[in-house]
Amino acid sequence: MFSIIKTCGHVLLSVGMLLLTVSMQACDEFEYSPYEVRLDEDEKDLNKRNIAAIEALDIAPTDTVRFVLTADPQGFYQENEQLVRHINQLEDIDFVLLGGDLTDFGLVKEFKLVHEDFKTLKVPYVAVVGNHDAINNGKEVFSAMYGDYDVSFAVGNTKFILLNTNYLEFDKQVPDLDWLEAELKASATYENVIVVSHIPPTNTEFGEEKSVRYGQLLNQYKVDFSLHGHNHNYKYHFPFGEELPVLETAATEKLEYVVFTVAGNEVSFERVKI
Repeated sequence: MFSIIKTCGHVLLSVGMLLLTVSMQACDEFEYSPYEVRLDEDEKDLNKRNIAAIEALDIAPTDTVRFVLTADPQGFYQENEQLVRHINQLEDIDFVLLGGDLTDFGLVKEFKLVHEDFKTLKVPYVAVVGNHDAINNGKEVFSAMYGDYDVSFAVGNTKFILLNTNYLEFDKQVPDLDWLEAELKASATYENVIVVSHIPPTNTEFGEEKSVRYGQLLNQYKVDFSLHGHNHNYKYHFPFGEELPVLETAATEKLEYVVFTVAGNEVSFERVKI
């Protein structure tokens, strides 16, 4: 016997109850597309809100600042939980920098899962965009969740400049070195300047012509550190001369991170393995 049924807003012609059952199951399984950017209010503009929380700490230029650098939590959900728990046991940490590649495939569900772990930190965290975050519709998701790709903020006597260095995923238009230079010029009153991005300047994915000028700018304006993720392994080196250290932190998968301490004009760090 044929009958007309309604399911999910559509009118379907069914034979018996079989089609009805299948149709209703499909409605339950596919609530929305994995590419749809559907966020709760507390998942929007995270960098802006967390930077405001950092600034609200009212850290004076004479105060010591301590922050954590970690990166590449893409898909390592169990390790992310362990790492966050370990960071929460530290004393006197002011904030965490998350150095990109929050996702493997740029999907909103991946962004949400990483935020579920990192929002349990006892301190604010600020994220830079990674190359994996910029595939599929990841650019749209990152913008909605975290805000601008290039952003800066100050803590005490230190200026932090977060830079999009995903050269290939942004049609070789980044990093925006003119924006970076303007930020460096505006940082003259700070004792310390730290630049943070996902892809390090020694990687071909940074863009060779971009890398040369990047190194020149950071040396010219006496930047204290260039901090990165991407390569999933710890590396501390001086590709642009002894005055400019470049540090790459390991992926969260390795269960390690780096703690930085800023005291006056001295910036030191400690590699922490869980």
